Amino acid sequence: MKKVLIIEDEKILLEMYTFKFSKEGYEVFSATDVENALKIAEKEKPDLIILDILLPKESGIAFLEKRKEIETVKDVPVIVLSNFDDKETREKAFGLGAKDYLIKSNFNPKEVLARMKLQIK
Repeated sequence: MKKVLIIEDEKILLEMYTFKFSKEGYEVFSATDVENALKIAEKEKPDLIILDILLPKESGIAFLEKRKEIETVKDVPVIVLSNFDDKETREKAFGLGAKDYLIKSNFNPKEVLARMKLQIK
């Protein structure tokens, strides 16, 4: 079973995506902040990470920077799923290894799932 880590602080979105991905046969883990996300990612070794940019304490960009220091996590594909659509942030995310950058309001869970399947090997 493929593992997905969702890093999202909006409870309703976290529940919706967890339900959708679980229903599709993925083992889903979740975190609401960067610190916990790094711990879970290192422990569970997900096949894919869904990352919000605007998180409490530290941003999703901080997660992308810090994951590079963890051998088992640094090459895991990351899809950014955020409402934060800033050119500089988008470029920084891709520069730090994000594979895709999706704006939440433009994608429904089914479409996000399709983009996930392109990244999971």
